[in-house]
Amino acid sequence: MASVGQSPELQSVIALVKTLTNVQLKDILRNERLAVSGVKASLQLRIIDYIERLQQAGYLDRYDSLRKFIYTTAHRSLPPSPSVSQPAPGHHYHSTSSSQSVQSQHRPSPLGMSIPSHGTAPGPLSFKESPFYNILNQLTPTVECKAREQTRDSVELKIILSTDVASRLQTDPKLRIMVFCAADTGLNQFTKSDIAFPHQVELKANLDEVKANLRGLKNKPGTTRPADVTTYIRKRAGYTNHIVMTYALTQKRFFVLANLVECTPVEELVEKLKQRKTITKEQVIQEMKNKAEDSDIVATSSVMSLKCPLSTLRIQVPCRSVLCTHNQCFDASSFLQLQEQAPTWTCPVCLKATSYESLHIDQYVEDILRSTSTDVDQVIIEPDGQWSGPKEETPVGPSGATPATDEDDELIEIREPGITPVKQESLPASDALHQTPARSRETSSAWSHHTTNKRSAAQVIDLTLSDDNEDDSPVRPAKRPAIELLNRPVPRHDLEARTGAVI
Repeated sequence: MASVGQSPELQSVIALVKTLTNVQLKDILRNERLAVSGVKASLQLRIIDYIERLQQAGYLDRYDSLRKFIYTTAHRSLPPSPSVSQPAPGHHYHSTSSSQSVQSQHRPSPLGMSIPSHGTAPGPLSFKESPFYNILNQLTPTVECKAREQTRDSVELKIILSTDVASRLQTDPKLRIMVFCAADTGLNQFTKSDIAFPHQVELKANLDEVKANLRGLKNKPGTTRPADVTTYIRKRAGYTNHIVMTYALTQKRFFVLANLVECTPVEELVEKLKQRKTITKEQVIQEMKNKAEDSDIVATSSVMSLKCPLSTLRIQVPCRSVLCTHNQCFDASSFLQLQEQAPTWTCPVCLKATSYESLHIDQYVEDILRSTSTDVDQVIIEPDGQWSGPKEETPVGPSGATPATDEDDELIEIREPGITPVKQESLPASDALHQTPARSRETSSAWSHHTTNKRSAAQVIDLTLSDDNEDDSPVRPAKRPAIELLNRPVPRHDLEARTGAVI
């Protein structure tokens, strides 16, 4: 990969290598006695890396010979060199006989990806803060990802850990290595950027594919998390870890780098939330009274849910933003867990923008949660701040019906308008034994609605009849025999009064 200190002559050679075919690339590798296995991207990387090593080591004869062979293979005329390249500081001129040692020291990159000559980003690149991690150190330079509207491209990050960082990564689980990426907005040097990866992107660490969500939520910038590659990194001092990001079909530039960060778990954030300033109970009640005294607002009682709108479970740590005007709270742990996955930072109740710094615990709701049992899901809030639990309902029996009480014996006769009551005549004793009294029939009918689940018999409607044949009076239902009266004794005086005989 080209660096800022490369000469224009070397950059021209590297650009020419990227235009060669597989056959031409293999001819160059055979001429230099290098391996010819791999895909086209691997061949290009091998040649570019070898050219850079020759120039940096000061093997000018070997470098000029390889440069001429590349132009000859590409059927291009060799441009005149304006000046002889000077060796790097600290190195001396070596004869061509020493080129064999360079070949023995050269180790081709195991990555089968193309590493173009991307430059570093101009100026420092900073990202927006997050309560879930704190950036400690930048491990790699910031690499530019050029726009690729119709093709794909790759960039490489080389992470070499120091002895101190490698030992800390092995002992401290909070230390992580994450890959950050930001889109070019033109103001990246002056403002803090959101994390954003190209839409079509693939990330590999030491040839292992990194399983991470690099897109975030659709049409919501800033909801993407950095890619955690700690588990794919060899935590050995001096070892070169290769991070390759392949992207395609993008119309804008991106900048990518790797940082050493210290993560903060959700449990620790909840404990910090408990220790900071809270929304007091007196403050909440005073706000309710001020709204109730407002003549333009009609204040009535309202229902407050004790369930979190995110997890639908009972709230454990009630919190809300100080910018919100509602009293409904949500669970702090559930909200922070969701923001760790996709940081939208919006209130789940009113959808207002919020932040971790604006979250506070509501002592008013916390007092309600402590004063109610765990099976209570909601309470009624009065305009003056007083609250009450849900009203107790009538207990339901095992069969699903309301248990009978002494008040069930008192039946009330309801007469419908337009229906003439039927005259009841006294019946002989013999008929009275087989006749169901009106009160018993009504009681039996009323109790049957509670004890039976059978459907009533379907009524057959004759469509051939006209309206003239219909009777204006309603049809009385068939009488039901009272079987229980057969075993009930009849008072003596009632029987003598009805039959006229002395018993």
